[in-house]
Amino acid sequence: MNETMGQIIRTLRKERGLTQEELAERLGVTFQAISKWENDTGMPDISQVVPLASIFGVSTDALFGIADTTEYEEACKIVRRADGMTRYGDKSSYLSAYDVLLDGLKKYPNNLIIMIRCMNYGIALSLPDNGWTYAEERAKEIASETIRQANFVIANSKNVSDILSAREILVFLYCHQGKFDLASSEARNFPPRADLTLYSNMATVNEYMKDHKRAAKYLCTNIDYTLQAFEYDIARLGKAYFNEGKYADAVTVYEAFFEIMDVIFKDETPFSYHDFDSGDCYLLLAEAYLAIGEAGKAMDSVEKAIMYYIDIYNASTENNVCQLRNVKSPIVRETEIITAFPKEDVKQKCLNKLSEKGIRALNQEIRFRELLNTVNEL
Repeated sequence: MNETMGQIIRTLRKERGLTQEELAERLGVTFQAISKWENDTGMPDISQVVPLASIFGVSTDALFGIADTTEYEEACKIVRRADGMTRYGDKSSYLSAYDVLLDGLKKYPNNLIIMIRCMNYGIALSLPDNGWTYAEERAKEIASETIRQANFVIANSKNVSDILSAREILVFLYCHQGKFDLASSEARNFPPRADLTLYSNMATVNEYMKDHKRAAKYLCTNIDYTLQAFEYDIARLGKAYFNEGKYADAVTVYEAFFEIMDVIFKDETPFSYHDFDSGDCYLLLAEAYLAIGEAGKAMDSVEKAIMYYIDIYNASTENNVCQLRNVKSPIVRETEIITAFPKEDVKQKCLNKLSEKGIRALNQEIRFRELLNTVNEL
């Protein structure tokens, strides 16, 4: 049976990672209107069809379930199949998923849904800094294809977020290849100000509308994202000092970061702003402590890194572990950001952390072995 327009909108919205509120904001309608469309109790006004298609990066015919609907449906199936194959800690499963997406692009060579997902797998598999997902034997080939895909997305997508993601991928890949002029050229396409965001500007709109409750919610969410970006830069700053041989400075940076987070989230134990793509700040601090001969403090940091995940594992009664931030800070009371991952991945995640090269000097410590035993018992 063919999908209704409401079902198509719902699927496209989820594929794009948008909430009903976010889609409503982009269209200038209420989220209740989006809900009615998706439940087939209402239809978009004809004036909304072109903006909808533009946001999703599809033709208007696709929204009506005609013309390229078959391609759209097939693209979604291919992406779902690929995503369903991946297993945390298993590089081969990610390579298999990547190959499924490549096969999909052979059939639908210009499909942005497949290409964007393939591009994201490509960056994970082609950079050595990505740890266990790095596919050294195919990295050069994958990087070349990912650069081609990123440039295609930049030239053809109408979604600003997808375009900026593609440009960021090019920055990383060009840097890895030593093409710093090209990397710099891509980097200059990004806005210099941290407040040039959806949530910051939606807060402005609601301030002028005198809807201060919604403005506060937008600002809390924006601060949430800002804190994640802050952690990202702190991790990189500490690494920069560490790689320069300024180990004490790296320690100071990480310790100051944790002190700041303790003030912001003094009632949340533990706070969740410490472990993103840039690395786990607890483990980075442990590595810096080892470099200045403070093995005891290094072990304390390793324990904090592991016990954070063990605690949320033990607290979870569902199959997915949700890092629901029990938001008690006065500056982040509510947020739309929820990080979740399968509970079964916690053990492998912790084992990966304990096998980090930077903390190998602790492997024979009694506390380290006890911690490893605790993880293996999960």
